Amino acid sequence: MFNNHIYRRKKVMGKGKKFLALVMAGMLSLTALAGCGNGDSGQQDSGTPSGGDATSQEEGTSRESGGGSEAGAGGLTYNGQDVSEPVELVLYYIGDKTEDQDKVLAEVNKILQEKINATLVLKNMSASDYTTNYSLTIAGGETIDLIYTSTWAYYQSEANKGAFAEVTDQIIDDYMPLHRASQSDASWGQARIGGKVYFVPCNMANVVGNAVVIRGDLREKYKLDPLENIEDLQKYFQAVADDPDSGVQFAYNASQQNDTSNLIILFANNDWVQLAGSLQNYFTYKYSGNETADDVFWIYGTEEYLAYAKQMKEWADAGFWSRSAIANATDPKEAFANGTSASFFQNLGTVGVAASDAQENHPEWKPEIYDLTPEANRFLGAYIGDGYAVLENSQHKERAFMALDLLKFDQDLYNLVRHGIEGVHYTMVSDTQWAPGPDMAKHPFGNGWSWGLKNNLLETTREDTFPDQVEIGDIWNAKAVEGPTAAFSFDDSKVQNELANLQNVYTQYAPLLGLGLVDDVEKTLAEFNRQAEAAGLQKILDEAKAQLDVYFNSVK
Repeated sequence: MFNNHIYRRKKVMGKGKKFLALVMAGMLSLTALAGCGNGDSGQQDSGTPSGGDATSQEEGTSRESGGGSEAGAGGLTYNGQDVSEPVELVLYYIGDKTEDQDKVLAEVNKILQEKINATLVLKNMSASDYTTNYSLTIAGGETIDLIYTSTWAYYQSEANKGAFAEVTDQIIDDYMPLHRASQSDASWGQARIGGKVYFVPCNMANVVGNAVVIRGDLREKYKLDPLENIEDLQKYFQAVADDPDSGVQFAYNASQQNDTSNLIILFANNDWVQLAGSLQNYFTYKYSGNETADDVFWIYGTEEYLAYAKQMKEWADAGFWSRSAIANATDPKEAFANGTSASFFQNLGTVGVAASDAQENHPEWKPEIYDLTPEANRFLGAYIGDGYAVLENSQHKERAFMALDLLKFDQDLYNLVRHGIEGVHYTMVSDTQWAPGPDMAKHPFGNGWSWGLKNNLLETTREDTFPDQVEIGDIWNAKAVEGPTAAFSFDDSKVQNELANLQNVYTQYAPLLGLGLVDDVEKTLAEFNRQAEAAGLQKILDEAKAQLDVYFNSVK
């Protein structure tokens, strides 16, 4: 969900003609498109495929998207399927309703009504309480046709309960021709549970990775070269800490726990892969390309973690951040933005926004973004990190699948959902770039409704994307491989008590060690490990390995 948006601009431009040809072929032969295999697609030109010839539309064919909506003697059809009966579809998403959602929805419904004779009703669960309400909403008997789901939002558990309709090859052929043509094969494979698929994943697998933004003016003041590695970052931090006239409070205004920087200094530096879900704070493995379940280990029992914790104590003792950082509730991004911190760690997209904002508001800071571990492997996240499921008890399953087909692959609909109304919430400045509109705050780009519909083939780049972000993103995209466990979802039902106990221990020790705020690293870490073992660490690890063994065998 909170992944950074790194758009593959070069690849997108290179594939655009191929996708346009595919769509035009669909206009000429709807039957052929419905039966074709998964194609290679790219960024479409503005107005394609939905901007067709006006004369042909008036003569009975609505704006084509490759699926084929026709008003003929037999009534309106989509991909040869009868949609002459109007239906209303209820869609639930996770996130907050935007101020202009209703205005945008009205425009979306105009197109959906024209193409598949359907209209959407949007309902939402806030990100703060979806964990309480998600399963209750599904089980409550309310009429729901579509709902957001993912590896982190109950996909596996609700699918196992029978809540979601199966997405069969026949359904894709009959109701989702655009998905048949252009959805990633890997996404369907990742979504399988017991050999079956129960939701429609997004069509975007972003590169996972963190970067750092610093004050270029300070780096130049201290006559330091551009940063290349973690050692260079330490020199920068030391120079800032030693300068009473730096104008900032800290080299890094660390907050409560150091988890965003440790993804660089610990994980990327050691080529460790972060597991997702309830395992992510505890276990990892070193990337080899030929992983097995036995490669997974407890992070805090390693020499690498011991060295990291000692380095963090050195940095804390040197004054790189506050000795009371564990109680600091200020967001590190906000601290960088307000000038109290000389750096900020986060995923590349978030760091890029921070740099762009600094460039606009404080150009004298000369913000710079760095990848401090350029030799590290880079991994694509899972397609199943976002998506939508059709409810098994929906009375309009077929139309719901058609709606997903169009919302994700029709350029006009996609732009409405992701951006809003052109000229109001955003403006296209070229075929591949957009700029914020005067009312973007009323319907921000990437709102919660759009998470499950993300599609790299139709994404465009924000015009003021920070140049360093683009450069690093291009490098990461060129080298990225599919994360070996990106699609793994841990079922914690057998170890819930142990995980609760382990979380309590983790909360007691990990933040302090990660911030170097302990007197004796080795003694504190040894106590952490003893408490973790008593909490049930081994049982959790054994269960994780058992499930990973099944997972690795299933994807070979």
